[in-house]
Amino acid sequence: MQPTLEKIPTQFSSSITVKREITPYMDYPWHYHPEHEIIFVEKSYGIRFMGNHIGNFTDGDLMFISSNLPHVWKNDNDFYQGNKELFVDVYVIHFKEDVLGQGFFSLPECARIKKLFQKGQQGVLIKGTDHKKIAQLVKDVVAATEMDRLVLFLKVLETIARTEEFELLSSVGYVNSVNTADTERINEVMNYIMKNYANDITVEEIARLSNLTVSSFCRYFKSRTQKTFSEFLNEVRILNACKLLVKNEMTITEICYETGYNNISHFNRQFKLITGLTAKEYTRKYKQNIL
Repeated sequence: MQPTLEKIPTQFSSSITVKREITPYMDYPWHYHPEHEIIFVEKSYGIRFMGNHIGNFTDGDLMFISSNLPHVWKNDNDFYQGNKELFVDVYVIHFKEDVLGQGFFSLPECARIKKLFQKGQQGVLIKGTDHKKIAQLVKDVVAATEMDRLVLFLKVLETIARTEEFELLSSVGYVNSVNTADTERINEVMNYIMKNYANDITVEEIARLSNLTVSSFCRYFKSRTQKTFSEFLNEVRILNACKLLVKNEMTITEICYETGYNNISHFNRQFKLITGLTAKEYTRKYKQNIL
């Protein structure tokens, strides 16, 4: 997907840019920026796109993202229906690598942080016992000012760099595929899929939406996402199926049809291919708190 370049507004009283946003829903396009990013989602849920990664997110999503890695969080359709009980509460820290002077993070004392910047090129999802501590530090950085903010900022970076419980999300090298062209087109395709994944979406339909021939659209989409359109659509559908399984309000067959599949066999094949588990195994592992 071709992302848009986001220009992070400078805060003249601080070397780093921080914000807390409370909004009805996430309204960002697929984008990238030269700043590194730390993001803590206090409250919200939906699907996260990062490089060539697609995954569910929910309350507590906490990530470190290095510069120029394309990413976006998209809320579930429920957020766009005017339900006031659903809203987004997110804390964000942006900073450039030379924020403390050229070469600061090359100092021996910053070796772990320098390695974190390398890991962040894939997107670092923070998990485990350090999650709560790091999330609170991010909130403290956003709330602090002047030297207190700078000290806490270094502390949050070092704490993230030291944690051993994390997941790398995107493939290596995806950051190098950044291109600013076609931003509007790919965002329109992504938004359309998110709204209509439960319907019978065809590649011909999406190609018309993109003002391309089918063959041109297929080449275009694969070059931007490293996935075929069918692979991308199936991942979105199965991720939504996972959320429905967790709610435990529908049968597997009902979920199959609710997420856009016309027969249970095809649903089962795609679920196993994408998650590595059957739907029953996924439900059982979730209940055992293994997932």
